[in-house]
Amino acid sequence: MNVLSASCRAIMVGILCVFLSACLGTIEENLEKAETEAQGQIYEPTVTTEEIATIDAAPKVRASGPASLARLGFAPIEGIPVSIESRLSESLRRSAFRRNMFLVPNGDATQSHLVRGYLSLTSNSLGTVIVYIWDINANNGSAPHRVSGQVLAPNATANWNSIDSESLDLLAVQSMEAIISWLNNELSAPRLDNRDIVPFK
Repeated sequence: MNVLSASCRAIMVGILCVFLSACLGTIEENLEKAETEAQGQIYEPTVTTEEIATIDAAPKVRASGPASLARLGFAPIEGIPVSIESRLSESLRRSAFRRNMFLVPNGDATQSHLVRGYLSLTSNSLGTVIVYIWDINANNGSAPHRVSGQVLAPNATANWNSIDSESLDLLAVQSMEAIISWLNNELSAPRLDNRDIVPFK
């Protein structure tokens, strides 16, 4: 009886995971949906099996080695109201601090990387989805690195004023861990030139 119950639960969990991944969709699909609806057309999504990773409260990654010496400055974030930007900026700062990464004001003398952000909202049957893109620019002339993702805000409407603090915290955690993971790999890799990570002039 217990074995049967366990099997049933496993099957139900599997069905739920497939349903959630299909409904949430990919970043590209959400962007396409927003663009299509903005033109007054009906969006017809394609079937996807991509899963959206869950976010743990405890840090999964911390800045180490040369990456721990980097100082990130964020340019004004595009696509969001000032009130949301203020809340998100605080979430990003706290998330970075817990992961041994420090943010500085944009243009600060110690800034080693400039991060430009672009956010948008779309919606589906599960709620509102926040789509984000971060372009990380080092001052050594190298090409910017792009980090992108999405966060589900199930209790929100397609309006920035309805986005709760928990959703912004999840966005900040997911963003900072992706940025730090890249910095850990990028700054620890052997360099083929003499360009160093130094503060912006």
